Amino acid sequence: MPAAAKSYELLQSFESLRLLDGMIRDPSKYESHFETYAGAVIMRLAFGKSIDEPDTESFVRRVLEVVHTVERVASPGSYLVDTFPVLLRLPYWMAPFKREAQRLRDSELELFRQLRADVRKDMLSEKPRESFTKTFLDRQREFGLSDDEGAYVIGTLFEAGAGTTAAAMMSFCLAMCHTPVWQERLHEEVDRIATDERMPDFDDLSDLPVVRAIVKEVLRWRPVTAGGVPHQLIKDDTYEGYFLPANTIVHANQWYLSSFLLSPTNACIH
Repeated sequence: MPAAAKSYELLQSFESLRLLDGMIRDPSKYESHFETYAGAVIMRLAFGKSIDEPDTESFVRRVLEVVHTVERVASPGSYLVDTFPVLLRLPYWMAPFKREAQRLRDSELELFRQLRADVRKDMLSEKPRESFTKTFLDRQREFGLSDDEGAYVIGTLFEAGAGTTAAAMMSFCLAMCHTPVWQERLHEEVDRIATDERMPDFDDLSDLPVVRAIVKEVLRWRPVTAGGVPHQLIKDDTYEGYFLPANTIVHANQWYLSSFLLSPTNACIH
């Protein structure tokens, strides 16, 4: 495992305990707990903020709202202009989708600027907290990015990581509901490691082959990466007899490609 990823394990383990506590207290809000977990981890890495601080949870919620907005606007057909591209020629005052895009962009940038400003203020303290934003500000001239460009790079890292991590955890729950055999095997394996004094951690991974296999299978079965985002062809293309002219919007249905459920016969344990 890369050294940088290794250094994040303690933070992930700590937030995992907070997640479990939330699940025990109110399991009906599991989606919210997953999003809070993912948001807390990335907020600490990106901006050095702990979820325990008074304003951090509100920041997490605001960023997650941006994530949900991106998911909505990136879906094909969300706007009439997706079907009738000629509407792009409409002036700003006649195009509600342009006005919404500007409003969302301004709101997003204001949020990222505020988070960056908090890090810059923290850097003036005796013991500034390490974060991706601090690294950027320390080496901004080397990176050659403006303040807003740097804020966007780190902000979109949060957007990409929080939503996808929470989505993968939700897919895991769905997979376990569909495959009780694997759920039972997973439960048995974790029980062999867990004791009254400790929970399984990253050092136990080599002794958790079923855990590793199920994580890989869930990511295959319900991929959360951006492969399903609509793409526009830059030239004419042909696929299995279908002619696709340049500028056609193509949306790969990656879920269909890996739609069969994990089972004892197709989950590879290694």
